[in-house]
Formats: sequence, C-alpha cells, structure tokens
Amino acid sequence: MKRSFLLLLVVTIMGVISTEAQLKLPKTGSAGANIGSVLSQFTDGLKPTSFLDSWASGGKTDWLSTAAKVTTGSGLGGSIASLAGFLKPNLFKSGFNVANLVKTANTVKTVSSAAGLLKNLEGGLKPEAFTSAWSSQRPAWLSALSLLK
Repeated sequence: MKRSFLLLLVVTIMGVISTEAQLKLPKTGSAGANIGSVLSQFTDGLKPTSFLDSWASGGKTDWLSTAAKVTTGSGLGGSIASLAGFLKPNLFKSGFNVANLVKTANTVKTVSSAAGLLKNLEGGLKPEAFTSAWSSQRPAWLSALSLLK
C-alpha cells in the first residue's frame, strides 16, 4: 500500500514538473500582461475592410512586428496612434475625435493610461468595423486589457 502510494506520488510530481517545463509564459515586461497579444487580439477583431490599403501593403506586417515588442506605456501609445492611422475614417463614430486620441496616445506614459486609450479607440469605432466574432471575443479582450498595468 505504501509502495503504491509512493509510486503514485512520484508519477504525479514528474507529471507536474514536465507540464511546467512546457509552459511558455507571455512576455510581460513591466506591464503585467502580454501587451502584444492584447493589441493583436484587437486587430484580429477588426474586419480586413476596416483598414486603409496601406495596411495590406506592408503596414500590417510592420505594425504587428512592432506591437509584439511593446512593453511600455509610451510604446503602447505609439502603437495605438499608428493603428488609428490605418483605420478608415468613415468607420469612426460621429463625434469621435481621432486626432485627439492620436495626440494623447503619442504623449501617454503609463501602460494603464494607454490601455484606457485602446478601450476608447474600440468604443469609438462603429460596429460594422468589427468581425461577427468580436462580440463573443470582446469580454475576454476587455479582461486581458484590464490586466495591463
């Protein structure tokens, strides 16, 4: 009985060690959450037709490459400002001031402030800018966004 219990305990511990060794933790930097992932989730929630032609002709690749490396508030702000510039102007809600968002995004210092701007950008877009799947993905995205600090 003791031998069986000991064998079960050893197998369980080995399984836990093996599983932990395989886990890949997201790059968090000083943010506490994976900023690049939150940014790419947002862009994945936008219809391809929501972007200007410059997005498809290299802008997307360059933007995603830069966004994947963001770890600071100013970096996140810069990515938000750049992303707003790739979106078609007619997809912003009436009264939404894109120029003000870009100006603020380019001066933001903290990750939490920049995360608030990203949420503001999302709220400033018309529903037709988003894919049909966005409504089901949005709660998880908002939860991840709230973890950025």
